Amino acid sequence: MRSVNLHRRSHGLAHSSSSSSSSSSRSSSSRLPFDRHMQSSRIHVVSCTASTDALKLPSRDSSDASTSINGSLVVRRAVLLGPIAGTLLCSSPANASLKLTISRKAQLKPYTLKAGHQVTVPDSWALAYDRSDKADLGTEAFFGNFNTLETLSIFKQQQPENAAVLSPEQLLQAVLAEQRNNQSTFGFDVVNPIPTARVPDAADGSPGSTTYYDAEYELAICRGLSEEGSAGKRRCVGPNDMDLQIVSRHFFQTFVLQGDYMYIVRGSATADMWSEVRPAAVQAVQSFRLAQA
Repeated sequence: MRSVNLHRRSHGLAHSSSSSSSSSSRSSSSRLPFDRHMQSSRIHVVSCTASTDALKLPSRDSSDASTSINGSLVVRRAVLLGPIAGTLLCSSPANASLKLTISRKAQLKPYTLKAGHQVTVPDSWALAYDRSDKADLGTEAFFGNFNTLETLSIFKQQQPENAAVLSPEQLLQAVLAEQRNNQSTFGFDVVNPIPTARVPDAADGSPGSTTYYDAEYELAICRGLSEEGSAGKRRCVGPNDMDLQIVSRHFFQTFVLQGDYMYIVRGSATADMWSEVRPAAVQAVQSFRLAQA
């Protein structure tokens, strides 16, 4: 939920003396009702809260044009802002506040990558690049909303040599090993060490036979070097021995084996935004389908 404060200032209009010409007197006289109205008005600080809760409006057959909520909040009007619908809720002047409740539905956009893989992401996530037709290992495709730092990436790497005999938990440890052991990793927490297996339909809609494994974890990243400081306390160190800020990101990922390769799809956002982003990230990650072999 996000809030924004709107500030209004009290207005006072000073009246000029009536020693001007008759035309000026008539002009001043015509303004008196408006001036008195402005002087008698009380303008308060107004607080607006935006929420993605479902929109609730009064029924059509309501006998009153306004609906009381909790005795003091009143539905003033419904507003339409493009695809966003909302209601304005205003309290009494004693504790004047304005609440805007909005509801919106994310639009999804399907992609077929150059290698034939399919994925569906929110339309606010742009495709930065698609290298899936290359034989190289590494990142094949990258999507993101670069204003809010929400991302989805698709990796290809060699399977572990003994992948056929590894348990799903051991496969997950192999998938996460690079990030866990990276020198910039300041903290690492796996939500569930045993990945969830699923067998979705294939890309063409036919019954699937390939197992995808889902997992979730949080990663604290040091943009410099992670070192042990005094009293065993770790530091994130930058140039000139300067302490750098730690960035925490949350990830939802799936991995799948095909041929000699392992494909890893990761959706992520900053830790403080994760609760809001998670539904879209999970949906995007789980929409991934390998190209037909």
